[in-house]
Amino acid sequence: MSSTITPAAMTINEFREWSRTSRTKIYDELSRGTLCAIKVGRRTLITADAANAWLAAQPRYAQSGAIA
Repeated sequence: MSSTITPAAMTINEFREWSRTSRTKIYDELSRGTLCAIKVGRRTLITADAANAWLAAQPRYAQSGAIA
C-alpha cells in the first residue's frame, strides 16, 4: 500500500517550481502582501492554502488577449 503525503507548505524554491514564476516575482508578491508566507526558523514557507489563494487571485486570460 502506497500513500502520498501532500505537503502543507512549500519553500520558496518549491513554490517557484509549482507556480512557474521567478524568485523575484515571488518576493515582489510577498512584499506587496498579495502572497503570504510564514517563517519556521530561518526558512520561509508558503502554505498550500496561501499558494492556492494566490493562484485563484490572478487575473484571467481572455481569448482576445485582454485581461478579464
